[in-house]
Amino acid sequence: PFGIFFAVLPAFYPHTFFLGLIIARSKMKCHLYPCVLLLLVCLGAISCESGTIPKKLRQDPDAHIKAAAERTFERGTILDPLAIQGRTLESYALYLPKDYLTGYTWPTVLFFDPKGKGRKPLELYKDLADQFGFILIGSNFSRNGKPMEEVLEHIKSLKHDLPAGIKVDPFRIFLIGFSGGARVAVADAMANGDVAGVVGCGAGFPQLKEDVELSFNYMAMVGRQDFNYAEFAVLDEELSARGSNHILIEFEGKHAWPDDKQMVEAFKWMTVYSYSQEEVIDMALMDSLYQSDVKHLLKIENSEDLRSIVQFYKKMISLYKGLAKVEEQEKRLEMLRSSSAYKAYESELKTVLGEEMKLRSQYTRKMAQKDNKWWGKEVVKIREEIRNQSNLIVKNSRKRLLAYLSISSFMQIEAALNREIGRAHV
Repeated sequence: PFGIFFAVLPAFYPHTFFLGLIIARSKMKCHLYPCVLLLLVCLGAISCESGTIPKKLRQDPDAHIKAAAERTFERGTILDPLAIQGRTLESYALYLPKDYLTGYTWPTVLFFDPKGKGRKPLELYKDLADQFGFILIGSNFSRNGKPMEEVLEHIKSLKHDLPAGIKVDPFRIFLIGFSGGARVAVADAMANGDVAGVVGCGAGFPQLKEDVELSFNYMAMVGRQDFNYAEFAVLDEELSARGSNHILIEFEGKHAWPDDKQMVEAFKWMTVYSYSQEEVIDMALMDSLYQSDVKHLLKIENSEDLRSIVQFYKKMISLYKGLAKVEEQEKRLEMLRSSSAYKAYESELKTVLGEEMKLRSQYTRKMAQKDNKWWGKEVVKIREEIRNQSNLIVKNSRKRLLAYLSISSFMQIEAALNREIGRAHV
């Protein structure tokens, strides 16, 4: 796993290339690998860290405590960390939109980052919160490796135990998670059934049982170079077979939080569900969102990306049926699905995904069998194929394969280190 990890790491953290090269060519003792890994992880963390603490909080480190005591919170500024009353080891980041007023309850998004960085999604999407009028809350407690029971109790507190100054509408709470955080969001929605919807980015569901009923709206978002992409293709088919109300949105990207231009689709989706369930529906708002989607559809309809066009048709029909005329979209969707070009695309994608999963299984078996030299050659071969490949479906598949090797080798190294630490404490 060390050989694979150092071979593929520069694709994700270029500044580690020379360090990896030194390690690969040296006769470093195995017992020094954990130290090197720690250094690499620290470098990666530094490079991935986003944003700084707002000036006001840097000057006054007790600002969040004062705000909680006064039950007043600054608008248009990320407040982080805020403690949960009675749960001293748990905290969250908060963003109130610039037009926030305490006389109303507000639709709210709870975010779950796999590393427990509640601030990160708030920095990415605060402009969307201002545009669409949402409270944003990012958990600093939920992260990969935390017992699910503890995380679900934490989410319950985020929903019900916030200070009075945060006016959350209990009927318009949405959960958005990335990677392991996406699975957390789905797990909570399945366990409690008290959320309006879930947006899962970069990872799907915990294992679905046949007798489980999905009582929430679901949007899946995944990059086409994400190593979890194949999972979403299977999930989409399974949810469709169940008749579940869900939407799949794909974009060009890797395993990461979607950027704000991609996430705007989720905020539109949440806005329609938030404001179309009221006794008096704001039809002007619905029409505005519908017309913006029509304009976007006109831009992509003549592209060769048939899969994205089909997904967008399905999104519009699911979202606006009963609120706007979608008969034309239904007719065009049926024509596109039955076209020979789309059928050929879907058939090729299914074949390539099958080959990809077979290669993943083979590589997994070889991780404990092959040495660094073999893995170095194999990674170079995959990169050469990516560079020379003109077929976008195959090119994306090979990028996902390289990403899979990176994360899989890292996880094996991490597991090995944890075993060593466990032995040291015995």
